[in-house]
Amino acid sequence: RRLLEETRGRSIGWLSNEQPFEMGNRDFHVRNDAAARAEWGCPHFAGIFALGAGVDYLLKTGAQNIERRVLALNRYLTERLVSENWQVLSPLRDENSRSGETLLAVERPKRVVAHLARRNITVSEKPQGIRISTHFFNNEADIERLIAALNEIRV
Repeated sequence: RRLLEETRGRSIGWLSNEQPFEMGNRDFHVRNDAAARAEWGCPHFAGIFALGAGVDYLLKTGAQNIERRVLALNRYLTERLVSENWQVLSPLRDENSRSGETLLAVERPKRVVAHLARRNITVSEKPQGIRISTHFFNNEADIERLIAALNEIRV
């Protein structure tokens, strides 16, 4: 009992909270009663099962297939951007330098990111412009929505 009072738990979980069933996320007060403060609760089974299903899907799809799809979409993206007279800062001449990310020069990147977010398009703000990422779950229609939204702010 003396050691319990002198030490702090190394890990905590939702059941080590004084009020675990309040489901509050703003305050966390560790229980004072001996062993109960070390209770973790139960594992997050839904998350564990979802992670397992996601890993199975990725393994079934195959890393090489994912890479091919990401690079093909990125190629499509950069070709469309160039055809619309946007300045692509990512290297385009060497296919060995291609990735799933494209750096696009824009003025006032913060404004562009906000404009795209209002259209449910997520990009990242960078000092020189915005970073656009393609992945295997994207498609050509996603890229066309992006191009249309970018062209809206040009006007």
